[in-house]
Amino acid sequence: MGTIAHEQVALLTDYDTTSPYTIAYQNLFTNIRFDWDQDKRKQHIITFVTPAEYSSRATTATNVAIAAAQNDVPTVLVDADLHTPGLQKRFGIQEQQGLSELLREDEITPQSFTQSLSKTFIPNLSLLSAGSTPYRPLEISRLLAAGLPNVIEELRQYLATNESRPSLIILHSPPMSRSADASVISSIVDQTFLLVIIGQTKRTQALKAQKQLERAHAKSVGVIILDV
Repeated sequence: MGTIAHEQVALLTDYDTTSPYTIAYQNLFTNIRFDWDQDKRKQHIITFVTPAEYSSRATTATNVAIAAAQNDVPTVLVDADLHTPGLQKRFGIQEQQGLSELLREDEITPQSFTQSLSKTFIPNLSLLSAGSTPYRPLEISRLLAAGLPNVIEELRQYLATNESRPSLIILHSPPMSRSADASVISSIVDQTFLLVIIGQTKRTQALKAQKQLERAHAKSVGVIILDV
C-alpha cells in the first residue's frame, strides 16, 4: 500500500503539518478512508498486524488514529495487546479500567464504555486502554477469543448511538508470532493491514503471517512497508 519512514514512539502531533512524516500518515488514512467509503456501515473497524515483535509497531495504529481524528472522524483506539500494553502512557492517561475489564463483564452496557473510554488531548480521539491485565498468556488468549467479538460489536453499537458521523475503531494488535491473539483480532475487523519493516521483516515471516491471516479468514487488504 505504501512506504512510511517513522521513528520509535513518534506521534503525529510531534511534527508540523507539512512534514513528510505527517503527510505519509495523512495519505495512509486517506487510502483507508477511500476503501471504507465502499462499506455501508458507518462504524469501520481496522487493525494493523506485524509478523514479529518490533519496538515501533504501535506507532502506525497510533498515528493513523491521530490522522483520522484530525480529519474530523470520531475515532477509538483500542489497546488489544494485553500482553504488553503501553498506549495509555503515550497519551499521558492514568491507569483505569479498560478492555480486560470489559472482556470479563457478563453484560456490556453504554455505561461500561462511558467508564472505560478516555478522551485524549486530541479532539475526536478516545482510547480504550488494555486495563488491568494480571493474567497468564493462555488466559489472555482465552479471554480475547471468547469476549472480544462481543466487546467490539457493542462498541460499534455505542458509537452508532452516540455519533452522528461515521466513526473509526482501530485495534492495536500483538505480533502474530507471539500468540493466536492477532489472528482472533483480524478475524473480527473490517480490514487488516500487514506491516512489513524494511531490514527487519524476513520474507519467510511475511509469508507465514499472510497464511495465518488466510486461515483466520481475515479481510487482508494491503501491506504497509515501514522504514524505521
